[in-house]
Parts: sequence; structure tokens; C-alpha cells
Amino acid sequence: MDQKNNGGFNQFAVGFVVGAILGVLYAPKEGKESRQALKELLKVWEEKAGEITGEVKEKAIEIREVAQPIINEIRPIVQEKVNQAAELIEPIAQNVAKETEEKMAEVVDPVIEKARAELNQTIEQARQEIRSNIQKPKFFRGV
Repeated sequence: MDQKNNGGFNQFAVGFVVGAILGVLYAPKEGKESRQALKELLKVWEEKAGEITGEVKEKAIEIREVAQPIINEIRPIVQEKVNQAAELIEPIAQNVAKETEEKMAEVVDPVIEKARAELNQTIEQARQEIRSNIQKPKFFRGV
């Protein structure tokens, strides 16, 4: 480890300990009084959080009550616009699909034909090799 990092940590630890000692020596209240003050403060914060939570819930209900009629009014308009967009997009999508199919055919058909020709040639070569490897019997033995 780097010596600078250790030195910084050591200084922090010494400062922390000295601060804790000075805090205890010069604390204005006893520990019991400090704990009681903290408990009261936490109770106040808890009550405040409860109030804020209640207010947030009330506001959410109010917003929902105001927004729901607007949503109900807008919903059919949005659905109509979605349907119109779908009607506009459908012919375009069909044209794109048709053009894509034609372009694919232009590219794929020659490849298929070439592969078919090569396969036929390979099959014919295999037939010729088989024919040449088959020996005709010079005589026939009966059973």
C-alpha cells in the first residue's frame, strides 16, 4: 500500500478519537438527556413523515379523480389515431415486403440455380464412377 494513504487514514483516525473525547468532555447534556432529546426528535420526524405520507396519498387521489375523466375522454381519440396510423402504414408495409421479396429472389434464385447445376453434375459424376466400378461377371453360376 502507498504510504500517503496510510498516513491520511492515521490522521483521520487520530482526529476522530480526539474529536470523540472532546465531544464527551464538552457535551452540554448528560447521556441520558441526549438520548431523550434524540428520541423526541425521532418521534417528531416520524409524525412529520406520517403527515407528509397522508398528504401525498390525498394529492394522488385528487390527481386521479381529476385525470380519470380526461383519460376517458382522450382514450377513444388516441385509439382512433392509432387505427388511422395502422391504415396508413399497412400499404407501405406491404410494398416493402413485396420489394424485399423481389430483391431476395433476384439474389437467391441465381444461387439456387447454380447449386442445383452443381448438384446435378456431382450426381452424374457419382453415377459414372459407380458404373465404372461395377464389374460385369464373366460367367454366371447358377444356384
